Amino acid sequence: MVLRSSASTATHEAMSSSLFPNIDGLLPWLPQETLFSLCSRLHRLWGHSLCSRSTEIMFGNKRSGSQHDLPAGLDVFALRTQGLLGTADQVARERTLLRFYRPFLGPQETEHAILTMRGAAVKHLKFRMGLLTSRFGANHPLKACPACMQTDADEHGWVYWHMPHQYPGVWMCPLHAQPLQVSLVKSTGVERFLWNLPSAATLGAPWSSIQDTQAEALLRLSRLVVILVEASGGDGWLSQDAVRAAVRRRLKDRGWLTQAGNARLTEAASDYLHHCAMLRVPAELGELAADFEEAKRQIGRLIRSPRTGTHPLRLLLAIDWLFAGPEDFLGVWGDVTAGYEGQETDPDEAATPLGAPNDERREQLVALMKSGVSATAAAKQIGVQVGTAMAWAAAAGIQLSRRPKVLVPEVRAAMVRGLTKGMDKSAAAREYGVSIETVTRLLLTEVELHAAWQAARLAAARRQARSAWLRLRQRYPDLGLNMLRQMDAARYAWLYRNDRAWLIEQSPPRTSRPLDGRKSAVRWDDRDRLLSSEVQAVAAQLAARGGPVRLWQIYQALPQLKSKLSALDRLPLTARALDSALARRRHAMTADLLSPESPIAD
Repeated sequence: MVLRSSASTATHEAMSSSLFPNIDGLLPWLPQETLFSLCSRLHRLWGHSLCSRSTEIMFGNKRSGSQHDLPAGLDVFALRTQGLLGTADQVARERTLLRFYRPFLGPQETEHAILTMRGAAVKHLKFRMGLLTSRFGANHPLKACPACMQTDADEHGWVYWHMPHQYPGVWMCPLHAQPLQVSLVKSTGVERFLWNLPSAATLGAPWSSIQDTQAEALLRLSRLVVILVEASGGDGWLSQDAVRAAVRRRLKDRGWLTQAGNARLTEAASDYLHHCAMLRVPAELGELAADFEEAKRQIGRLIRSPRTGTHPLRLLLAIDWLFAGPEDFLGVWGDVTAGYEGQETDPDEAATPLGAPNDERREQLVALMKSGVSATAAAKQIGVQVGTAMAWAAAAGIQLSRRPKVLVPEVRAAMVRGLTKGMDKSAAAREYGVSIETVTRLLLTEVELHAAWQAARLAAARRQARSAWLRLRQRYPDLGLNMLRQMDAARYAWLYRNDRAWLIEQSPPRTSRPLDGRKSAVRWDDRDRLLSSEVQAVAAQLAARGGPVRLWQIYQALPQLKSKLSALDRLPLTARALDSALARRRHAMTADLLSPESPIAD
């Protein structure tokens, strides 16, 4: 087995060396370039007639790695490029669209995404990240700035895809303040496995017209997105909890939040609706509130703890609405997150080392203190710290007399009550104006307090985990256990370790439930009316250009249509519009065939 593994490694190394014998076989990264852009440039440099040949060289497979946003096969790519372009981890973090999502995902989810992208396929990755159900879309259209394209050609000799332009929410070039052009390929399903670079022939305007105020609003949002995403805050620093806390603080400052923490939606929704109206220009932002009731619903979701993950774009839009800019937001964010760092690190052992349970000194100390020796004298006699002696005594059930300096009786009694209920140590320290070490010392020196605290926190964690798992099941009632487990692997693992019997009882049955008769929360009638009118408008535009209208041309102009083709039975108006558009094509072909000039007319 070892010999086969060594031989396989040697084969891979020899293959990579033959593909890229030196740095001249590759191209260096250009400023802010994406992996898809670099691979497209390599394909152009090598001159292969088929994109699949270049893909096979770079990723070991004819299709793996060709995704323009979250590609697979990064381990093979890093091996075959001999690490000259970075490790698989570095490429995933900095050169794919994971760069946008990392500040919001957190370390665990980021690592899962990287591991998936290092493998051979990225199946279910967008689903797990919540992109497919976010209403903002998951196709990530390729975008480019005409002014940047000209500058790139002059300075680098290449026109390429810039990473900041690809971020969701970025529709104006932050540098040139111009609208970004949208690629007509890749994200629409056209040329799905091919490599391409920006060009005037494959780029189109994202909208027909725009007002100056709308352009200014989109430019402000674009600059905000780029600045916050590229801030060096680490994975998960823009978590939905932190952003929601900052949003609530600003709502309170504006008088839109009551003392009880409820939103004054009537006052806030009007302002939010006006803000959304300035941004609902590109299709990606078309899901923003279009009426007063929807504005109230979206604000409500912003201030409450969500049942599922929130798309980063919704958080960024809330920041853009309530704050004057990145600096304004970061100031409030710093205030509301002060003291959050290190909460998961348990300082018990560092603050008050307990030693091994069978340490002979423990028995000696307990015997001394039961005989009437003070904790200080007993600790000195056996050679341990006073804090350790007090903790050992408490563990043995010995109640200590105290001479409080900071923890006066009233404060101490309140802390004991709070900790007995499972109060977080950092929260207790802030609440009572003491250090975390003081809280830890109290936990370990008060008889039975530490055990009660642990039991209360375990019960609270169990309630939260159970509630989250039930919400996930309710939201996706027709998914099996494997898919639910992938969507919240950390929660599933915790329940499996700590509450296995309940988890088994609450898991979905192995046989899937019949879909007949289930109710859908999707407003299919509204969606059908809107989509059918869009299909008719696009078909009319295509017909005006001359030539037959094809289905791929329609969903290329309407990316949201492609995912609905499998549900046309619920979209009768859209199906009729498509049939009408394609019928014109069939009539045109028939007329051409029957014309006198046709070679088969007779």
